[in-house]
Amino acid sequence: MTTVSTVSHTALITQSISVKKRSSFAFPIRNLRRYLAFISQELAIGASLIIRHPFTPPPVPTWPLHLALFVAIIRATADIQEHIVEDISDIRRLIDAFFYYLPKLPQMQIVPFKVPIPAKGRAFPGVLAQLEQSETGHRTLPAQWIADTRVWDRIMKMPIASTAAESKDPFAAREGEKVIFYTHGGGYFICSTDTHREMLWRISRATGRRIFAVDYRLAPEHPYPAAVQDASHAFSHLTDPKGCGFAPENVTSSGDSAGGGLTLALLMYQRDHGLPMASKAVLLSPWLDLTMSCDSWVTNSVDYLPSPPKFEHKFNPISFYCSGRENIKTLARHPYISPLWGDLEGLPPLLIQCGEAERLRDECILFTYKAGGCFGPSNTLPFEPETLSRDQNSHVELDMYPGMVHVFQAIPFLPEAGMALERIRDFMHRKEADNEAEVTEAAVDMTKTERIEDDSLFTADEQSAIAQLMEELVENAAIQSSDDSSLYLELNEEELICRA
Repeated sequence: MTTVSTVSHTALITQSISVKKRSSFAFPIRNLRRYLAFISQELAIGASLIIRHPFTPPPVPTWPLHLALFVAIIRATADIQEHIVEDISDIRRLIDAFFYYLPKLPQMQIVPFKVPIPAKGRAFPGVLAQLEQSETGHRTLPAQWIADTRVWDRIMKMPIASTAAESKDPFAAREGEKVIFYTHGGGYFICSTDTHREMLWRISRATGRRIFAVDYRLAPEHPYPAAVQDASHAFSHLTDPKGCGFAPENVTSSGDSAGGGLTLALLMYQRDHGLPMASKAVLLSPWLDLTMSCDSWVTNSVDYLPSPPKFEHKFNPISFYCSGRENIKTLARHPYISPLWGDLEGLPPLLIQCGEAERLRDECILFTYKAGGCFGPSNTLPFEPETLSRDQNSHVELDMYPGMVHVFQAIPFLPEAGMALERIRDFMHRKEADNEAEVTEAAVDMTKTERIEDDSLFTADEQSAIAQLMEELVENAAIQSSDDSSLYLELNEEELICRA
């Protein structure tokens, strides 16, 4: 059992970092000059890179021009955001504006959804107990169903699953349906299901499954453990017979970056408190260590993720999520915040994917090493511990893609992104086949056990009578076959008992 610490209820409500709230979606006019300067600088960076590309090699020799351009623009955005935005709401507006005007592909099926939060919550114990008590029953949790239209149409024609017989939800589980439960990345303080819908659509198309993606509350307005609470409510509704009615064994949990860390935190919380959990999980470049103590944060400087923020940085995501700078030292190693520091026993099968050139590479390797996992046979490690095997049947599997950056699966023009999605599909199918084989084997073992236990139903006199019957049958068989020894019936005790 993982030892957990708690945060006082006051610390969860009182924020040490002020956040300016604005009701309007439009950008403040006073910042217009800054935004125009920002756009001009981005265009200049792109033009300069295109001009220099034929003469200057990219940071990673295998990078094509479009990947080098993408990384340069993202890095420049991160580097200058402190100078052009005043608070988090400005960053969110920039991101939301871009994805708001980004056209939705006709092949995307996107259905908004509201997860109801009952009064006093769902009585989640432990670190969530205080937050559960504060629920009034008036809050709902936004989420989205995301799928390829062909996948959606095929599934919606299927009959309702027996596990969802009590559900009144029109999007409830279908018979035999497998689903993906997804928590998005964004450092726990930015992004949403909208920012990830294109990647989730491609995952749906590759796996043939619907995706239930949740918009958990973001820090610093809602620090830890608010995100864990929201993920718990969303998963519970997904598996509740009166909710969506999915059997937990038909659910795959998944997430990227901070969402990948949240996925593991949810699994650990469910394991620690005996709650239903997904049958497996897929983690895309998960953020597993908020202490940021791994070397790749420094050595993999070519990644588009910014350098580890200084302690006093006004946009420090660790400070946001830990409810203030003063709590970082006490909370950063909490297993529900940094799963790398937690107990890894009792978790479902995991597939971890990361890029060789990303800053989170080392913590993904260390997590796999700590879990006794395996490394993909087609890849190479920067260092390879002797105990890190390459057995594809391992409980935890790590795929590291050469030259790739953080959450490269979200970059649709990369061939490696398509390869990674195919690997996700194969992992799901393989683990589900293994689970079905285990269920069949367990049923066979149960039958054998029942047969053995049935023998104890006979009294001593009955067992003596059966033994005498056995002798008579053997003797008769021997007499009848005396002319032809090949017809002799070798009857054993077990067969005679079953026949009797």
